[in-house]
Amino acid sequence: MVIRRRWLLVGVATALALVGPNVVGAIPARGSDESASALLERIGDSGSIGWSGDVDTQGTLQIPDTDSFAGIARLLGETNDVRVWWRDPSHWRVDRVRGTGETDLVREGDSITSWVFESNTATVSPYSAVRLPGVSDLLPSQLATRLLAGARPAEISRIDARRIAGRSAPGLRLVPSGDQTTIGRVDVWADASTGLPLRVEVFDARPTRPILTSRVTRLDTDVPSSNDVSFTAAPQARIRERDAIDLAAGANVFAPFILPSTVADLARRGDPADLGAVGVYGRGPTALVATPLRRDVVGRVREQLSKAASAEQTPAGTTLSVGPLSVLLTDGRRGTGTFLLAGTVTAQTLAEAADELAQKVRVK
Repeated sequence: MVIRRRWLLVGVATALALVGPNVVGAIPARGSDESASALLERIGDSGSIGWSGDVDTQGTLQIPDTDSFAGIARLLGETNDVRVWWRDPSHWRVDRVRGTGETDLVREGDSITSWVFESNTATVSPYSAVRLPGVSDLLPSQLATRLLAGARPAEISRIDARRIAGRSAPGLRLVPSGDQTTIGRVDVWADASTGLPLRVEVFDARPTRPILTSRVTRLDTDVPSSNDVSFTAAPQARIRERDAIDLAAGANVFAPFILPSTVADLARRGDPADLGAVGVYGRGPTALVATPLRRDVVGRVREQLSKAASAEQTPAGTTLSVGPLSVLLTDGRRGTGTFLLAGTVTAQTLAEAADELAQKVRVK
């Protein structure tokens, strides 16, 4: 009898091993009576959770791939497969995997290293919260936190739970109010146990298909080790050091401008003691970024933006719209420079912001 039971257990275990993923995927998500505000709070508190796993992102925005902003078009207009080791907000590693190799981004406290397999090159820079979007910003945990920041009670509601990465995930919907944003809604599903966002879908005014989806496909909530989130250069690797991660980070530190606290009725984000020459305005999905450009960059960026089908020359400068993303490269004025304004706000909002910047920007 004991032998029969043992072989019965072996048979059951073998069957589960063969069909396990399908069985787990078929288990319905557990419902939740948690309020929208309570779920929002748990999502906001999940930033310190350590985790690792796999993420895929799918974007549909066809952004002009200019020299100065290379990589954003691929991030927001293509599918990305990503491996993640997240120890805490200051120590993490994110690897974007492609058929030709991988690009790794490793943050270790105040420094960040970008490793490109194809060129065997590592670039080390000071970490900056103000920078062009990178693959780490598209992780569900980071994307959800940023888009839900400042959400008002009337803007959020509960939606049906889903089963994601083998876990029950209650849903939260944000429908931003106001007439400045170009985002129609944001749907977030978070792990029922930890509040860690597992899937984010961003929609413009059309509710049929998300313009950006980011989802965890495999999740391990054990905290990664320090070795998992450190960088060791490969043999014969080229190591470069730069003063800034990218054009936006460099402008934030080195451009000699002081920006106003509000533009187009949007308040500036960030600690006043840490603000630089790049302004980030608005809340949640109503976001506007104002970046001063160097003179030697302006002409090239304007030429490349002008090639886009939606580009127009207006009194404010060169404008274009890509889905919910609006862009304005100002004509520039003596003493205030030329700014690239971009965000999920209307073209009218960008024009108002450009006009106010021309009047309010001060030189250090």
